[in-house]
Amino acid sequence: MSEGMLLPKFLTKEITEQVVSLVFDAVFNGSFALAKRKAFHIVILVPSMKDDRAMDYPDYPNYVITPTVLYEASLNRELWTGEYDNIARCKGLQLWHDRNDDRTDVMPHLLFPGDTPFWGGVKRRGIVVSGSGIQSHFDKMICGMVADMIVAMAYDAWMTSKDREDKLAFLS
Repeated sequence: MSEGMLLPKFLTKEITEQVVSLVFDAVFNGSFALAKRKAFHIVILVPSMKDDRAMDYPDYPNYVITPTVLYEASLNRELWTGEYDNIARCKGLQLWHDRNDDRTDVMPHLLFPGDTPFWGGVKRRGIVVSGSGIQSHFDKMICGMVADMIVAMAYDAWMTSKDREDKLAFLS
């Protein structure tokens, strides 16, 4: 992660790691296991912003929101038959920049040279979760499960936080 960048306080790497583990277990190993292939790569992008508070925000209000990889994980790399990591990363960038509309299929009029023509990820509530390794519709399902769950867990972290309890005007 980038030095000197502000990241979401309640959407942590630890929460994300727990959620990805739960979803991977359910989809690939549990009684629900519907994926025929057992190989996958997932990328979670969150917004970040330069932290210039100590200098009284000299560029105010011109602060660019930048995507930052909060978490990235692979499943069964030895079973991979493609560049699932690079495909997932490319899907994530395309989603972040709205060059993939989070539906089914790509938007050819917005594909750049070097983009992946594959789809399978989500952009929800200001974050992107992209994945690759199985069929695109299941890639998207897994990413949607992860996105919804980490948003819920981050909300729960906020609801049970000392910051909220103390009714702070600015988060600690």
